[in-house]
Amino acid sequence: MKKFFLIASILIFSLFGKSKAQTYEATDLYEAQAVYLYSICKYMQWPTEALHGNFIIGVLSNDPIISELKKIASTRKYVSQPIEIKVFNSISELTKTHVLFVPNRKTEQIDLIVNKINKNQTLLVSNKKGAISLGAGINFILSTDGKLKFEINKGNILNKGIKVNSTIDKLAIKIYS
Repeated sequence: MKKFFLIASILIFSLFGKSKAQTYEATDLYEAQAVYLYSICKYMQWPTEALHGNFIIGVLSNDPIISELKKIASTRKYVSQPIEIKVFNSISELTKTHVLFVPNRKTEQIDLIVNKINKNQTLLVSNKKGAISLGAGINFILSTDGKLKFEINKGNILNKGIKVNSTIDKLAIKIYS
């Protein structure tokens, strides 16, 4: 009887557990990315003229990180600014934001994105290997042990007129300048 229960449990888990586990892990990843994104902003200082009105975090395309960012925006502020989440369906729709998150599937057009936001004081954040060398200021990566980490390109951030607190160096897995 114990053998039957064990086999039945394994069969049920293999049929249903795998996709639920993957969904749960993905949800955790989006939540972690949203928390990291919000927390990283605390180490950045935008020019005074950018500190009026809402603090705008944009997301290019409909990505699951949006719901997690909206949860944060409903209870938190950037310094004293309310946080507003904007979703852009295409590069042509991009407007001025403080932060722009570009999900992995949209980074093939990162050169167009960088050109579009070139004159804005926008922190570009991505989660694709190599995006940091193409213009992203922050890039999320999964370490070999499955933990979310980030790399930072201070040069890309400073070129946008955003100051970077040196304390963030201790948190980044890799620093470019």
